[in-house]
Amino acid sequence: MIWKSLLIAITLAAAPVAANVAHAECTYALKTDGVQTEWTAFKFTSKAAVKGTFSDSTLEGPQSATTLTALAEGLSMKIVGKSVKTGNPGRDATVAGFFFGFMKDDGNITGKATRVEGNDSAGTVHIDITMNGETRDVPFAYTISKDGSVAANASIDILDFRMQPAYDQIHKACEEQHTGDDGISKTWTQVDLSLKGSFTSNCG
Repeated sequence: MIWKSLLIAITLAAAPVAANVAHAECTYALKTDGVQTEWTAFKFTSKAAVKGTFSDSTLEGPQSATTLTALAEGLSMKIVGKSVKTGNPGRDATVAGFFFGFMKDDGNITGKATRVEGNDSAGTVHIDITMNGETRDVPFAYTISKDGSVAANASIDILDFRMQPAYDQIHKACEEQHTGDDGISKTWTQVDLSLKGSFTSNCG
C-alpha cells in the first residue's frame, strides 16, 4: 500500500511538468543560392557521360515554411533550355540549336514538386516535369545532410516526352563526335538529372 501511494504521488508530481513541455517550432528557409540543376547525357556504346547545367532558371514558391515538406512541395522551377552550359561553347550551340530548338515551347522546361515521401534525412520527392508539351511525374531520390545540404537524383528517358524528332536531330548533328572506338555512333535517350540546394533552420 505504501509503494502504491508513493507511485501515485510520483506520477501526479511529474504530470504537470510533462504537460508544460513546449515543442520547439521550426522555420525552414532556402539559402539565397536556391536550387542548382545539373544534367548528364551519354554517348558511345561505352556510355561516356556528358554533363551540363543551365545558366537561366527561375525558382518560384515559398522561401520559408514550418516544415521541410511544405517548403519542398511549394517549389517550382522554370528553365530556359537554350541556356545550356557544358563548358564547351561549340557543344552548347549544337545542343541549343539541334536539341532544344526542335522542342515545343521554345525548348523551355518547368518542374513542380508535388509531394514528398520520406523524412528529414532521405526519401523521394515527386516532381512534375513539363518538357516539349508533355508532363511526367518523375520521382527524385533525395538525401539531406546534417549541414542542411540537399541532393536529389532521377533518371528520365527523353522519348517519354515525345522527343523523337529532337533526338534524331541531335544524334545526326553529333554522329561523328558520338562514334566510339568500336565504330558505332551512339546517343543515349537516357538523361540523369541532379538537383542540389541547401536550407537553414531556426527552431524556437
